[in-house]
Amino acid sequence: MRKKRQIEPIFDESRKRWKLDVPASASDTGKRFRAWFESRQAARDFIGESTTEAAATIPPSLAMDADTARQRIEAAGLDMTLAEIVAAHVEAKDALKGAGTLLEAARAFSRHHDARTSSKPLGEAVTAFLAFKEGTLRDATRKSYVYTLQSVMAPLDARNLAGITVDDLVGILGEKKPTARAMHVRNLRVFWAWASKEPRTWASMATVNALEFRKDAGEGEIEIFRPEEVKALLKAAEGYSLNAAVSFALSIFAGVRQAELEKLTWADIHDDHVEIGASIAKKGRRRMIPIAATLRAWLDAYTPANADKADFITGSNWREVSKAVRRLAGWAVVARILDKQPKATRGAWPANAPRHTCASVLVATGEPLETLIFAFGHSGGHDLLRRHYVSRLTKKDALAILSTGPKGTKVKLVAAA
Repeated sequence: MRKKRQIEPIFDESRKRWKLDVPASASDTGKRFRAWFESRQAARDFIGESTTEAAATIPPSLAMDADTARQRIEAAGLDMTLAEIVAAHVEAKDALKGAGTLLEAARAFSRHHDARTSSKPLGEAVTAFLAFKEGTLRDATRKSYVYTLQSVMAPLDARNLAGITVDDLVGILGEKKPTARAMHVRNLRVFWAWASKEPRTWASMATVNALEFRKDAGEGEIEIFRPEEVKALLKAAEGYSLNAAVSFALSIFAGVRQAELEKLTWADIHDDHVEIGASIAKKGRRRMIPIAATLRAWLDAYTPANADKADFITGSNWREVSKAVRRLAGWAVVARILDKQPKATRGAWPANAPRHTCASVLVATGEPLETLIFAFGHSGGHDLLRRHYVSRLTKKDALAILSTGPKGTKVKLVAAA
């Protein structure tokens, strides 16, 4: 039989009293008890009166609780004593610090544990995603996904998707420039949505939906050309080549995207419209852009008489040709094919400015937004068009741009009357 613990009073120098510290196991109340007495004997007398009987007997209610606990322990097959379970419970409650119950914490852990163990490492999931999308993506789109998921996200390759946090993503994307970061976030959303769907359920969209970045001043604002800039750009294109003149005219007066422009052939130019086929269009949907008087003037002036319908409108080495034209017009673009690069007088080249200029001109001259949604291939609807293009140009400037013809001529506009 285990020997009972002897309780003895201890002299407390700070109080000049004898301190009695009775543990809960020896207290008749079941709680720890502390008291101070003027003499050692007074403390010992108290021990004899209040603890001897309590230590020798167990209250009936406590005995019943202990027996019920024992039965539950045995039924659950737990290899723990009641004292060990109580100690673990007290420690867990202390760790929770009031943030819910122990049962809620256990259930939450179970859910997260199941998600983590049923998930896949990012690297494996990306491989499966790209294989699933094989043959359905434009080459440029696939390269963009590969860059984001296999290069930028490489530090997280071995991490399970379910275990990747918002902070992990912010740590990688936070230092990127706004335009690049926006592209990576778009790619991540597509991938995460695919990984979150049945039967995969490897991730939760809540992770990428929670991404937030502070917008820098001016971020998200589009840039457009003024009339003098349009004239300078088209003049430089005319002086370089027939293909350059037609290509930049299509960008400014038809709003053709640069990636689409590179795929257009002379067969896509019809009497009254430019056809952007499904295989060319960014969104994979065929659309037709009406040929207005200004664009017709440029096409008539610079379409080669013997142009083969299968030839690309931009001609060969378009990207370098485009840089050369922009540098000749004054923008700070490095053009390697120019023997001597003129001094840059206009600053950095504004991305997508020809397309944005075209849309802004049409809105300023009263073109219905419904027409622009189809002709421009926008998926953002009226709100996006209004936000981007309404009130960007005065009608006077819009008409000045529309009247810019080849070789310094002015195109007569019916709408100007």
